[in-house]
Amino acid sequence: MKNKQNKNLENLANNYSALVDSIFRFIYFRTNNKGIAEDLTQDCFLSVVKYLKENNVDNIRAFLFKTARNKVIDYYRQKGRIIYSDSLVLANDKGSRDDFSIQYDVRMIKEKLDLLESGDKEVLAMRYIEEMGIKEIAEAIGKSQTAVRVKIFRALRKLRKLL
Repeated sequence: MKNKQNKNLENLANNYSALVDSIFRFIYFRTNNKGIAEDLTQDCFLSVVKYLKENNVDNIRAFLFKTARNKVIDYYRQKGRIIYSDSLVLANDKGSRDDFSIQYDVRMIKEKLDLLESGDKEVLAMRYIEEMGIKEIAEAIGKSQTAVRVKIFRALRKLRKLL
């Protein structure tokens, strides 16, 4: 048991740089605040490391996203807010015509995403922004793979109607 827990910690350490960026984006997408996202990302990793010292986890990435999701929920509970404030971040901000067009498209999509329920936004972000698999999303949100597929399908259908 201890050997498997050590492997989990080693796996987390070896993949930290890739995982921390994904978790940060996931949290930032929900908080729209860089400082808060950094703090919650740090809390998330600390909680996971503490947990892994005593327990075994089959899928560390899914477990991290589940922990991150819970940290965001806890943050909003403490602040007395329930609704997520989602935001998309553009990696390239040079101001060319293409970038302006991309910024416009992203702004329009963000406005339409804000009209969706938070659960729909969450699964779409996990699937298309974080590029998580169905199984990982299911583990992260505690639903079956079939329920996740249906939720993604319905959320995309709602988004298409809004666009």
